[in-house]
Amino acid sequence: MVSTEKFYSTLIKNKINFMTGVPDSCLKNFLNYINNKKITHVSAPNEGCAVSVGIGYHLKSKKIPLVYMQNSGFGNAIDPLTSLCAKEVYSIPLFILIGWRGAPNIKDAPQHSMVGETILRQLKLFKIKNITLKTDKDLKKISKLINLAKKNKIPVACLIEPKTFTKVKNS
Repeated sequence: MVSTEKFYSTLIKNKINFMTGVPDSCLKNFLNYINNKKITHVSAPNEGCAVSVGIGYHLKSKKIPLVYMQNSGFGNAIDPLTSLCAKEVYSIPLFILIGWRGAPNIKDAPQHSMVGETILRQLKLFKIKNITLKTDKDLKKISKLINLAKKNKIPVACLIEPKTFTKVKNS
């Protein structure tokens, strides 16, 4: 498991304090945690809109936003990712947090299997560097991934399997 508080702290240390997206059950503990934090958080009606809001935030601030979604919504995000964010186009960095429903070797509802089995290939196809967050030790990888996004001005992704984040009490 990953400490939700430590993950959030890693984001803040890396100057990510704007978040937008579509809720996912894999991200539930994280999303509950950020509800009471002093960050800008914008819910989006779909994943393509979330990516677009993140792009607008970056264009205005020059900072990297966190865009969260369920892996089944990744298809909806492909258009703005390829037509705007890609290095070959406008080179917009994003940190994408993807709830990984249907991850291999994790029992889930059948409708999540196809996207769950293909998300890594989809990310590779669209040249989006990614990691799967599994333990607190992986938080250093998050910082490296965010720095890669900043340096190369590209979208990067972090996959979150079910029950990855710890439950937290909101203050």
